[in-house]
Amino acid sequence: MKIVCFHLNQVGDLAFSLPALKCIRDSYPEAHITSVVRPALAELLEASGLVHEVLRRSSGLNAAKLRLVRCLITGNFDMAVVFSQSAECALLARLSRAKARIGFDDTSLGWLLTKRVPFVHPPSTANNLRLVEACGCRITRQDYVGLLKPVSSKIEETKELLASYGVGENDKIIALSPGTSGRRRLKEWTDEGFATVARHVIGRGMHAVVLGAAPVPRIVEECPQIIDLCGKTTLAEAVAILSRCETLVAVDSGILHLAAALGKRVIGLYGPSDPGVTGPQGTGHVVLTAGVECSPCSQEGCKNQRQCMTNIDPGWVIKAVDTVLDSRASCDL
Repeated sequence: MKIVCFHLNQVGDLAFSLPALKCIRDSYPEAHITSVVRPALAELLEASGLVHEVLRRSSGLNAAKLRLVRCLITGNFDMAVVFSQSAECALLARLSRAKARIGFDDTSLGWLLTKRVPFVHPPSTANNLRLVEACGCRITRQDYVGLLKPVSSKIEETKELLASYGVGENDKIIALSPGTSGRRRLKEWTDEGFATVARHVIGRGMHAVVLGAAPVPRIVEECPQIIDLCGKTTLAEAVAILSRCETLVAVDSGILHLAAALGKRVIGLYGPSDPGVTGPQGTGHVVLTAGVECSPCSQEGCKNQRQCMTNIDPGWVIKAVDTVLDSRASCDL
């Protein structure tokens, strides 16, 4: 049996698909599983060991996309599992010639699928497990903890990268991730808050490392000792750095879910999104909210000056960091 899976574009959504891939692997142990993902996500999925082959889905219509279509047409697939609701993925699933093509309700060009299951916004592990259950899978895994692994070569490369910033092999690191994707800026905390947490971490004799896609000049201005690696690492390199961190402070984002999938305890800052749906999976995490009446809302705009995020007090975050660090220290004794 040959199964092809079509994934969403975002980092967090990839993490949400890992338990579903594990269920597919456990339920169809003899099957050959192929995943189709954006190029930036490919290395992470390859390192997970959950699939046998990863095909890269580039943006736009180009030679790489035509090669992907050719691979799908000649792949002799029996089943297509479509995590994405995009028209392109529905079309690619049809081009794969798989007789069973299972996806979600409200998928663009959904008539190209042979079976559709209910989808509850936003994208989540629960949705993906419902999807693979409709594919005949047993639900053998309900969270992503431990399903993500750092790429071994990236561990060595990031060791050298951190050393160039004065981080020794045995030094302790706290990671910060303030950024979100462009469409989800409502979920961002404050630069001043992250700088305050960074100064506290540095005061405890540790390094504060910022990870993400876009540079954070205001945080660096407020805390010059911070190590700003935003825009300077690939996702695979970011995962390697997260794998050696003591903890991570982050808003609801892909980086937060990558750290939790590695088994790291995280401090998640939540406002518009519901931590009951897209919170970090596993145990030992600290989720902080401002407790405002309108949160969570999952809206794209805000009339209340984002109070659900800006009202999160840096002191709360520092207390959470200390709690996680002190509990780790007691476990190491």
